[in-house]
Amino acid sequence: MKSYESVGLPRACGSIDVVHIKWATCPAGDHNRAKGKEGYTTVAFQCITDYNRRFLGIFGPQFGTRNNQEIVKLDPNVMKIRTGWFNRICWSYYTEMGATREERGVYLICDNGYLRWPQLICPYGAGEPVHTEAGYFSSNLESVRKDVECTFGIIKKRWRILNNGLYYRDIGICEKIFITCCCLHNFLLDLMERADVRVGRGRPLEGDVIWLDVDQVAETPAANSNAQQLAFRFGSRRELLSKHLRYIRDRVVID
Repeated sequence: MKSYESVGLPRACGSIDVVHIKWATCPAGDHNRAKGKEGYTTVAFQCITDYNRRFLGIFGPQFGTRNNQEIVKLDPNVMKIRTGWFNRICWSYYTEMGATREERGVYLICDNGYLRWPQLICPYGAGEPVHTEAGYFSSNLESVRKDVECTFGIIKKRWRILNNGLYYRDIGICEKIFITCCCLHNFLLDLMERADVRVGRGRPLEGDVIWLDVDQVAETPAANSNAQQLAFRFGSRRELLSKHLRYIRDRVVID
């Protein structure tokens, strides 16, 4: 969390996204469920990574037709952040006038394909000018959350089986292969870890040793009301984070 706080996202605990891995020998009976937006059969894994591109949580496999909003509802890692002790962590932020306020509960940063939950903070809509408060916040968040995208690229280049396709009909074996590759990736980070490592954002830095994409429960009126409350809390949290970031930027410019 300290790494995210240093870039204007206090108490962010990771980046979340879904990666699709080609399922080269998908059984015929699962073909329609596994062929989604990629245009070929895939299995999907929802992953949480930290600022230094280390895997913190993996959920899956899911069939390739499942979207992020469906998968996130079933992810036990996200559920722990929403309802576990993470939800009781207090943290401070700056208001627009520089006053200090407190908020409760950590959150993940993500893209706009996720649900509007206060534990899932995404950028504002496209088209926000970068000089505005919303545009500056979105630009900053999008650049920071590239850590999860870069992590997917790294493991696909390191492990050819993830890049070329899984040649196993049993989806359980596909799950074990993916998790094993992620664990080996973390082990390699441990071997390369140094005290002065700086991670490049958007391009590699010199000496950057780390550099190298269930069924839904039927909606009820109560569920819709709860979703509305979550969306309201999401909007409030994103707004306070954008004001916090703007205050930090302005204070640095003045100093």
